[in-house]
This record gives sequence, structure tokens and C-alpha cells, in this order.
Amino acid sequence: MGKNVMQIPAIEINHSERLSACRQQIEEAVHQMIFDEKQVEYSPAEIAMAIADIADDYILSISKLNRAATH
Repeated sequence: MGKNVMQIPAIEINHSERLSACRQQIEEAVHQMIFDEKQVEYSPAEIAMAIADIADDYILSISKLNRAATH
């Protein structure tokens, strides 16, 4: 997968707006992964749960790094 840089407007936006913009940028790719017909051995729900689990693990690892950096 290539890395695409998210284009954020030059104006300052709040966290909620930034999160919404990020979601819009990645939502299509996530839907393609979930509903890709090549993934016939896994249901869309299983794929969505796996994506959520991966994201959760990543958030937990960031949290641990941040705690370690502040202690």
C-alpha cells in the first residue's frame, strides 16, 4: 500500500474536524477491504472486527509510549 499524505486546509481546524477529515480520507479504503470479493473466506463483519482490533492495538501502543515518555 502506498502512503498518501492527507491534505489538510491551511486554516486551523479543531480535533473533531480533523478526525472527520481523516475518516473521510480512509473510509473508502476500509470499505474496499471489508467488501473485497477476494476475501470470500471472511465475512464483512469479521474483517471489520479485525480492522477495529488492529486500530485498538495501535492506540494502546501509542498510549503506552506516551505514558513512558512522561514518566
